[in-house]
Amino acid sequence: MPDRPLKTEVQIDPAIQAVEVKITARVEDEDLVLGLLKDRDAEPEERTVYFFDTPELALFDVGLVLRARKVKGDADDTTVKIRPVDPARIPIDWMKTAGFEVEMDRVGDKQIISAKLTAEQDAGEIDEAVVGERPLRKLFSLDQERLVAEFGPKEVGWEALKPMGPIAVQKWKIDPRKLGHEVVVERWKLPDKSDLVELSIKVEPGEATVAADAFLAFLEAMGLEVSGDQQTKTRGALMFFTTGQGFD
Repeated sequence: MPDRPLKTEVQIDPAIQAVEVKITARVEDEDLVLGLLKDRDAEPEERTVYFFDTPELALFDVGLVLRARKVKGDADDTTVKIRPVDPARIPIDWMKTAGFEVEMDRVGDKQIISAKLTAEQDAGEIDEAVVGERPLRKLFSLDQERLVAEFGPKEVGWEALKPMGPIAVQKWKIDPRKLGHEVVVERWKLPDKSDLVELSIKVEPGEATVAADAFLAFLEAMGLEVSGDQQTKTRGALMFFTTGQGFD
């Protein structure tokens, strides 16, 4: 294994509440990851995910993502996410809004700052919105609607948005002693049966660089290849529902 160059901790905006380090497993490494989870007798949390956008991805193209998530055995939720963002340019009233979070994603060599607002949904509300029995905007809270109005394209109305899903998601959490951080593994499966497996850790901003190096070293010790291009879950899923091209 080649030595990894030493890194120094970068200055992170104090508004950032957490850093999530993500690695997408290569297709040829997916069975290794899933096999390790099976060996640990880890049981996944089952989820179903939908996105909402125009067929041309008018929201995604300006950095706005609308997501609904059904969670088996737990509360369903919706999320409005904007990325990239400059924390210094986010109005202070948003920073004080309950549920509003600013995070940094480290995916490969890229660092992206995002902001999101999540709200719980009652059982059945997501299904009603997906089949058109409930107005889509009523699936999101008033604060989420306000966030969409402030950061979304003015020319795109709620009636132009279409549901993109379902995406079957399995989520595992493991706590390797050697790493010292909880590892989250997510497997996203599209309707064409193609899938994507992502491994991640979430850490405090001040320990991001050290934790990221330790995480990559841990994955390499497992036999995973951690270099190369990284495919993100959201982009890959939206590409499928607009072009028909799956994850693999």
